[in-house]
Amino acid sequence: AESFAAIKFRVPARFRNRGPRERRVIPLRAAAAQAPATMKLRVLALHSFRTSGSIFCDQLEALGNWPNAIGDLCEFVYVDAPHPASGEVPEDVASFFQGPYFEWWNATSFGIEGKEGKVLHYEGLERSLEFVEEVWRTKGPFDGIVGFSQGATFTGLLAATGKVEGRGPFVPRDAGDPGAFAIFISGMQARTEEAKRLYTEASGEMGMDIATLHIVGETDRAIPPAMSDRASQMFVEERRAVIRHGRGHVVPRLDGDNLKSVRSWLQEQLNAKGRYRAGGTTAAL
Repeated sequence: AESFAAIKFRVPARFRNRGPRERRVIPLRAAAAQAPATMKLRVLALHSFRTSGSIFCDQLEALGNWPNAIGDLCEFVYVDAPHPASGEVPEDVASFFQGPYFEWWNATSFGIEGKEGKVLHYEGLERSLEFVEEVWRTKGPFDGIVGFSQGATFTGLLAATGKVEGRGPFVPRDAGDPGAFAIFISGMQARTEEAKRLYTEASGEMGMDIATLHIVGETDRAIPPAMSDRASQMFVEERRAVIRHGRGHVVPRLDGDNLKSVRSWLQEQLNAKGRYRAGGTTAAL
């Protein structure tokens, strides 16, 4: 199976070996100083391989300081992938975070080794696509998606599927509507032949016209920076931002220049939504 979870977490002791937590869609706790609720972005959060929505919430809160840093601009809604973990959970996940654990798909290969080799298949992907479509429709409205690791790769597949098949969160919108945005933390392109064809058709010559923010770990060994950079190039340059941090395969802490950049990018998305709702355009993006 393909593993996206080679993660060395540094987690406060209070998060270790806790009792079971209720499965739910959870709103992220926001910072004390908040803008009015109508002025905040609502973001669907997609967790990494064989973790959970609850774990992703802990990663953002305990490790990344995201609620205090950007809670006045956005809030996150977490869900568990529709598939329980189909194999062993990496030790560096299980030792820090209580289950249950979930995955968006499990990578398998089939066929006979030979001239053409084996065929890679993402088992469970279609069900996950349908699941997110349902969440988007029934738990929304949402303004965008944030994904980490396998969740980020899945977000790229959702974007391409929306452009090519006209389904899901990234369905092309009316003129002037900025549409859903995407935030990728340690993302990469999916590796199946079907995905490669999908990306080619969705990207065209200019790239997918979606506002994207790509957060890349310079020392990421699970998904090296070059793989994240390659994935970012599927999107139109004018609406694409890339931020780098010095750590590895983690949800980074937001501080310093990176915090300023993330806040600026989120404010742009908020302004674009406001202009559209007021009957303006998104030309400033």
